[in-house]
Amino acid sequence: MQNNRIQMIQFEINYTTNEVNNYMRMLYQVGDIYNKNILLNHLWEKVNYLGYLNQLMTTYIPQSQLPQKPSPTVPNITVPNKTFTKEELAKVTGKNGNPAYIAVNGVVYDVTNNAAWAAATHFGLSAGNDLTQEFKSCHPSGQRILDQLSVVGRLVL
Repeated sequence: MQNNRIQMIQFEINYTTNEVNNYMRMLYQVGDIYNKNILLNHLWEKVNYLGYLNQLMTTYIPQSQLPQKPSPTVPNITVPNKTFTKEELAKVTGKNGNPAYIAVNGVVYDVTNNAAWAAATHFGLSAGNDLTQEFKSCHPSGQRILDQLSVVGRLVL
């Protein structure tokens, strides 16, 4: 009986997580503020529901059996041997069929298919540039953001 409850809760968690992901994808596509606010309210409800499901799950699974959160580690980035000069980087702007690359801290990342970089721009910043200073000012501890991008090379000065 308890196993069935756990399976039902796990199903609900997976289903709700998929709903959250879909709402987030829709947020990138919706232009008007009214519909964005509706989506944000739905997201808020789903995240609260996930919190409830998490609490429910812990009532059925003893704390000792829950997976332990791994300690944070320093990411090990393998940078390909490809090097880019600022001039070469300036050519990969995501326009005319080219990929969209950015550089941060000397590492060149591919943002071509990243939803936050639709049309090869992100909050007024354009691909094809070294955005180290801009990245640091917006994302002081943003290594997790960079870890989600493909590394394509390094920037040489």
